[in-house]
Amino acid sequence: MRVSWSVWSSPLVLLLLFSAGCREEVKYAKTLTPVRVQTVELYSGTQGQTYSGNIEPLTRVDVVFRLGGYVEDILKVQGRLVQEGDPVTKDTVLAKLRQTDYTVKVDEAKSQLDQAKFAVTQAEEAVKGQRALRDKAQLDWTRAGNLYEKQSLTKPDYDAARAQLDGYQAQLDANIAQQKLAESRVVGAEALLREADLAVGDSTLKAPLTATVLKRLIELGALVAPGTPAFVLGDVSQVKTVFGVSDTVLPKIKIGMTLPLTSEALPGATYSGRVTRIAPTADPRTRVFEVELTVPNKDGRLKPGMVASLTLAEGARQEAVPVLPLAAVVQPPPGTAGYMVYVAQDQGGKAVVKAQMVQLGDAMGDRIAIRGGVRVGDKVVVTGASLVHDGETVEIVP
Repeated sequence: MRVSWSVWSSPLVLLLLFSAGCREEVKYAKTLTPVRVQTVELYSGTQGQTYSGNIEPLTRVDVVFRLGGYVEDILKVQGRLVQEGDPVTKDTVLAKLRQTDYTVKVDEAKSQLDQAKFAVTQAEEAVKGQRALRDKAQLDWTRAGNLYEKQSLTKPDYDAARAQLDGYQAQLDANIAQQKLAESRVVGAEALLREADLAVGDSTLKAPLTATVLKRLIELGALVAPGTPAFVLGDVSQVKTVFGVSDTVLPKIKIGMTLPLTSEALPGATYSGRVTRIAPTADPRTRVFEVELTVPNKDGRLKPGMVASLTLAEGARQEAVPVLPLAAVVQPPPGTAGYMVYVAQDQGGKAVVKAQMVQLGDAMGDRIAIRGGVRVGDKVVVTGASLVHDGETVEIVP
């Protein structure tokens, strides 16, 4: 079969052939994982070890709505809505839901209670009247019995007196049952009223303690569901901080002892912290023991989120040892025992991380001694170590 050249010389065919020949696969560059690295250094420990910990409120309370509704009012301080850092005293009203949604239920419960009490009154009157009829029928039947024994009353009349007594007694029993039912409805209506009153109370949030507002999580007009957090309060008259110490330092620390604390945010100020808790076991990953210190903070200068520092003398070491940050140590893949780090290496101008198993030594504050696996001068990943994998090209950031 011959194909005419005119077909192949068609502009559309030539355009398609040209496009097919020039088409190239579009390649997208993978975004590199940003990491921070730190150099493995020697440490002798002759000047003691500094530990760092975050300042936290001694007591932290989440204040939540038990019920749902529209936020109608929020506490105002100096003409503005209460905000983070404002102090509040115990039982201060922090916020209110729209009250009409709950007061109407109180009115309904009161109306039901009034109706139930009225029904009880009517039932009591009915019982009283029926009991009088029953008592009269009892006397009539007794008199009829005496007359019947003297043969002064016929048997049908005697039976009629008995039937009348039985009828009045049955009606009295029914009225007493109605009275008990009405009384039970009063009890139910009183329970509904108490529940409605409780709902009104719960629609108003009060501070459970004298504290500082750490967070305000609601706004005016917002629709909140039951269980919605509204405020986070913290007692900062005393604060606490937690440090991690090695097993070699732990024997030097006892519950109740006082240790000096400082913070870079408050230069020149020294605070005394009392040891209030010592962890009974070490963290399985970092191999350090948590030590909690409680610090008086009457002046309020120590703020939650500040970093506190504690220096403890550990005694001079026989020789310097390589150390690296605890944050660089990660768990190896499942099925492999021990610990590892990622070492950043330069390969053709690119930073590539290599997984390296390491042997850990003693923990020293935020650092840990290395007995093998890396050398002084190696650059290990300290931020992003849990996000990378062996052989991955990364971006080193300051």
